[in-house]
Amino acid sequence: MRRLLAVVALLAVGGGQAISGQQSKPEATANVAGKWAMTLEMSMGTGTPTLEVKQDGEKITGTYSGRYGTFALEGAIKGRAIEFAVTMSAEDQTVTMRFAGEVAADGQTMKGTAALADLGEATWTAKKEKTFDPQP
Repeated sequence: MRRLLAVVALLAVGGGQAISGQQSKPEATANVAGKWAMTLEMSMGTGTPTLEVKQDGEKITGTYSGRYGTFALEGAIKGRAIEFAVTMSAEDQTVTMRFAGEVAADGQTMKGTAALADLGEATWTAKKEKTFDPQP
């Protein structure tokens, strides 16, 4: 009886995966390489920067181009969760903006929140721009 209770307790706390042979597969990392049109909603208005993203596994790099110029971005993607940061200089100030969000299942859109240093919080969305494919 004691052994039966131990098995039931193991199953109740999630140990059933090992017993039944079922294990959840990790989610595949989304492909975010390419050009993205972003909408950034801030307390002081809306911005429409462009992202050019390069991806090497879970590492992302690229550029953020907006009203004050083009700046490097660096970050990571795990599954569909994305995080990146951009440090920009404008009007004699240096600001690091930190973005976090999620890529949609189809890989064509993403959305999230941003911390804009002293400028506060923001929300953002981005849509992947279609690339021209000359193949029929």
